[in-house]
Amino acid sequence: MRKPYVQRQRADWWLRNPAYRRYMLREATALPLFLYTLLLMSGLYQFTRGEAAFLAWLELLRSPWLLALHGLALAAALFHAVTWIALVPKILVIDTDRLRVSPGAIKRAHQLGAVVCNIGLLLLVVVLLSNAGGH
Repeated sequence: MRKPYVQRQRADWWLRNPAYRRYMLREATALPLFLYTLLLMSGLYQFTRGEAAFLAWLELLRSPWLLALHGLALAAALFHAVTWIALVPKILVIDTDRLRVSPGAIKRAHQLGAVVCNIGLLLLVVVLLSNAGGH
């Protein structure tokens, strides 16, 4: 039996098409978000070690490198969210005999959901901080 033909793929295949470049950039946002997650988890660990360890960790967060990581993680999260919401109408196609939802409506619903969730999180943080300040 003969081996099937396998077409060779160049390492820079994604550089040839702008859509592939955007895709790879979007997927690359996972790296700064992963690093930021590790940073937050280290903060939780330092919190379990006591007040002095946690305060030292908070002081470490003021370093220029970690401030840059905060900015990079924020930019990566925003870019990922915007591009994901733009992709949703292409992924979630609702077109049946009984129901057809336009791609614009799907996109607006996801945008509205993101805004509502963010406002809810901000309100939760404000309430928790105001309760913590009262004690």
